[in-house]
Amino acid sequence: MKRYAYLAILMGLALLLGSCWTTEPIYPRPEPWLCSVNADGTGFRKIMKSPFNTPGLVDIYMTKDNRIIFYGEKLWISETDTIRVEQITPSNLVLFDKPQLEFTRDGSTTYFAASRDLYKLNLSNNEVFKITETPVDFRYAEPLLSDDELCMTMRSYSYTVKEPIIVGAYIELLDNSLKYIYSNVWFPASYKTMLMTSMNRMILENRDGFASVGLNDSTYTLHLPYSASYKNMFETTSDQRYIVTKYVQSAKSYAIAIDLQNYAHYELGYVNEHHSRSPIKVSKDANLVFFFDDQRIYRYDLATHQKTTVIGPNAEVDIYSVIMFAPTWDGSKVYFYADIS
Repeated sequence: MKRYAYLAILMGLALLLGSCWTTEPIYPRPEPWLCSVNADGTGFRKIMKSPFNTPGLVDIYMTKDNRIIFYGEKLWISETDTIRVEQITPSNLVLFDKPQLEFTRDGSTTYFAASRDLYKLNLSNNEVFKITETPVDFRYAEPLLSDDELCMTMRSYSYTVKEPIIVGAYIELLDNSLKYIYSNVWFPASYKTMLMTSMNRMILENRDGFASVGLNDSTYTLHLPYSASYKNMFETTSDQRYIVTKYVQSAKSYAIAIDLQNYAHYELGYVNEHHSRSPIKVSKDANLVFFFDDQRIYRYDLATHQKTTVIGPNAEVDIYSVIMFAPTWDGSKVYFYADIS
């Protein structure tokens, strides 16, 4: 009996001591919200909690008239004050699962890849036009307009080392005809390409770094060696002077801006690819680069080469993780989707 009495006393002491231990405060679980903030860090606003009626959502984009486009299995559009999404691509099209919308500089049209072809969308009336008939061994995806907006390169299965060496393909948008780009030497297949007709070159990125191919002489030149990332497409500044892309170092990716006049490069900072394939975006009407790491959104001014923090965890908002974002065309505001606690 004494043994049981001792056990009862010990259990009582354990309970008494346990009640005296301090416990960690319980924090609310992070929730996904669509938010906005001015580029100077003021005016933070939580707009709407996810989920939206946008299956497969992987990215967001801003239009020139400050509407928001949601990229998922389809494209949806909405005003920003109150999110009421409207589907703007036909139900029979399935968008390519790597997000890429390419806008004309006047903001009237965007191009996208869906169901193995390329399409353009008139944003004034939501009319969709098919612009390619895909060959059997191709899969058009992730379009990029040339600097004069008369041609469009894309990722496709056009690369071949047979003579003549085909290293790229593009669409002439005047008649939607398919053209090829040739090289006089073999080089590693490109991750992304863009025609710069003002330079008479196709610029590209492959595993070796940043390079180009002359359209007249087919000469390949490696301008800037680095370990490149294939995951997102080029971003170009409004004056077409800078290409913004990524390089990889120790399994981490960093945003980089390349000056096409002299190939000088500027490292902007670490970017988080855990959630988003598009952690870097350039404002369409300003030479401003926006990018995000785990918990912060940054603004980089290519005119002054100054970097500032747009938003991060602070007394007003606790950002657990930034997931996707889109700056307005003038760079004055950023809409973003983040886990917030």
